Amino acid sequence: MGKTRAYGADCALLAAFEASYGVLPADGYTRLSFKESSLGAERPLGYDPLLGQGRDAQDPFYEAIKDEGDVGVPLDVRALGFWLKGLFGAPATADNGDTTFNHVFTSGGTLPSLAIEIGHAQLAAPKFFRHGGAKLDKLSFDMARSGAANASIGVIAQGETEAATTIDATPATFALKRFSQGSGTIRVGGGQLANVVGGKLSFSNNLERVETIRADGLIDGVDETEATAEGSVDIRFGTDTTLTTAIAAESPVAMEYGFTIPGSAFALTFHLPRVFLPKKKQEIKGPGGIQASYDWRAARDPVAGYLLRVTLVNDVAGY
Repeated sequence: MGKTRAYGADCALLAAFEASYGVLPADGYTRLSFKESSLGAERPLGYDPLLGQGRDAQDPFYEAIKDEGDVGVPLDVRALGFWLKGLFGAPATADNGDTTFNHVFTSGGTLPSLAIEIGHAQLAAPKFFRHGGAKLDKLSFDMARSGAANASIGVIAQGETEAATTIDATPATFALKRFSQGSGTIRVGGGQLANVVGGKLSFSNNLERVETIRADGLIDGVDETEATAEGSVDIRFGTDTTLTTAIAAESPVAMEYGFTIPGSAFALTFHLPRVFLPKKKQEIKGPGGIQASYDWRAARDPVAGYLLRVTLVNDVAGY
């Protein structure tokens, strides 16, 4: 007997890459783990008062449809490659000859579109919300000493439809294996950054909605504009001069955020070859340690040829 109320524990998220923008594939979906989702269509009410109709309010009107939101996902060894393909395009994959593969994603390319379905199959009357023409706009995550490693991905879709059955009853799956914050590192110039206690990384494709006038209220597409990356590192003040030397010289540094799985070759690395850091004053707020947060901004490196490169090492042959 089905449930009368929906629960997050019963939800399923399926996704597949589209051959044509806004055309949902009939099959070939993958079931992906997620922590939370605000992806959904909304059509707000507008109001334009008229005179001569008395004091009572008149009917509002419906604005254009907006289908977007964020999906919280784990930094997973295998499934993350699916999301990275949506954020950067298809990777360059190399076989390491030891059952592992290197998947290299670089910024600045053309992005594929996705079809995403979020379903509530356990309801007495199941409901499945399908989002076509979805493109991935942003990726952000925090670095800390402990806890699970998770990321937030921004999604912009063309529109939402509701169905009573799932679009794919036999989706593919990835065996779950997560990275943890305890195996994370932040490197500068190839060396481990000393006295670092936290950090953030945020990448954006800065997608632009093509909001043409059409009877169904949908957008015509989503186009990529300038790709950007920024973040921060929280540093305890001490004898290490890695950052202060670069700041004084007003020169960029190469920065790397990474995770590993101890005892295996699995790894995830975000490499930024050209990062600029601002000068920060050293505030003393009490008898405890002195700490500063450096908000950095990345730029494209003309030699490396990219702004951000993500390397995922796992046992998946391809995405």
